[in-house]
Amino acid sequence: LMEVITPDEVMAHLGDCLLSTKPQEKSEGLQLNFQQNVDDAMTVLPKLATGLDGNVLFTGVSDSEYTPGCSVFDLLGIPLYHGWLVDPQSPEAVSAGGKLSYNQLSCNQLTSGVGEPAQRGRRRLFL
Repeated sequence: LMEVITPDEVMAHLGDCLLSTKPQEKSEGLQLNFQQNVDDAMTVLPKLATGLDGNVLFTGVSDSEYTPGCSVFDLLGIPLYHGWLVDPQSPEAVSAGGKLSYNQLSCNQLTSGVGEPAQRGRRRLFL
């Protein structure tokens, strides 16, 4: 018979793991920063059962904007990866927004009515 672990049990275990982590550095400034990261992680922890809000960058599989949700994984030493990459062999896609974040491209898409038609076409090519 397989034992079922509920999302609440997983979150409780992760919370225990987070609270047992210790900062590597002993300086007061780094300890305060570490404690803020733990506080951020504990705040966002319940939301992980339904997903993680992130702002990926299209420049690499581990490139993203650091958000409070990342703190859980950072503190536990778990790397985050994504598959949202620009094809480097597509100059059009690279120039359309290869260095922008997902949120920046989303905002560009929403405002694509503004600007010259050529710019709007490049934005659509990327998204």
